[in-house]
Amino acid sequence: MKSLWIEHQGKRIFYADYSGFGSDTPALEQEVEQAVSGISEQSDKSVLVLVNFENTDASLANLAVMRKLIMRANHAVLKRALLGISGSRRFFITTFANVTGGTPVMAFDNREKALDWLVEA
Repeated sequence: MKSLWIEHQGKRIFYADYSGFGSDTPALEQEVEQAVSGISEQSDKSVLVLVNFENTDASLANLAVMRKLIMRANHAVLKRALLGISGSRRFFITTFANVTGGTPVMAFDNREKALDWLVEA
């Protein structure tokens, strides 16, 4: 599993590393499944999540994986920051907003800015 817990400014953040999967939907699904399992065990609204989509296709199959699996962890997520989403791929934000049921989500071009946004009150 590439995804792991990190720390920023004294706060624990789950780094969901969905980068580099290209069009390999089965491999992405396995990574998302493992990440969601770890997040879903946490308390309600307790997890800050940094999601990296760099070099992963915004295909319908990959979006379907997200819709199917992310729902299981929504209860635990307080905020999500997204990396690797620019240009036409920004529709991932809309998908995430719809799937997460109102959990704050924002896309960033810079990891540090994303982390800072996650930990701000």
